[in-house]
Amino acid sequence: MPGLLERKVALVTGGGSGIGRATSLRLAKEAAKVMIADYVPEGAERTVKLIKDGGGEASCMAADVSVTRQVEAVVSKTVETYGRLDYAFNNAGIEGTIADTVAYPEDVFDRTIAINLKAVWLCMKYEIPQMLKSGGGAIVNTASGAGLVGVAQLSAAVGTMSAYAANCWRRAQPHRRASPRTTRIRTN
Repeated sequence: MPGLLERKVALVTGGGSGIGRATSLRLAKEAAKVMIADYVPEGAERTVKLIKDGGGEASCMAADVSVTRQVEAVVSKTVETYGRLDYAFNNAGIEGTIADTVAYPEDVFDRTIAINLKAVWLCMKYEIPQMLKSGGGAIVNTASGAGLVGVAQLSAAVGTMSAYAANCWRRAQPHRRASPRTTRIRTN
């Protein structure tokens, strides 16, 4: 029996470990071709090896998904390598530093905002047009439950997750009739 995702292509950010790796492995098990983007290339390469050892097809690219050129390059490389983009799992994220709001370092706050919020927007910005070319697709964006309940001493993570939860679904609304389905999930 063919896999559920045979002839489909998926892009997974943060696919070098944890939930991203597990998702990449599952997508490959269902016969999707998987492009993995991760800030840590060794983790992404390990995930590709695991997929190939299991008989799947995958490739990877090191990327900082908070950088426009790198997101554009990952999406372009996915389409160049596999001919299309059907699914995206925007999973890259960081916790930031555990510190009281007053003591929270501004550079860490900025980096957390860039990875947890801006990167999701950037990924969708470049994924949606490619999915439209293929007749649609699906995007899943991961977020921490910290944005829903608030966690003391994680001000940047809580802020990004709250903003993300409130806005990510709305970002794709203008494209919903002919394009990707979008959803958000929380990880804890």
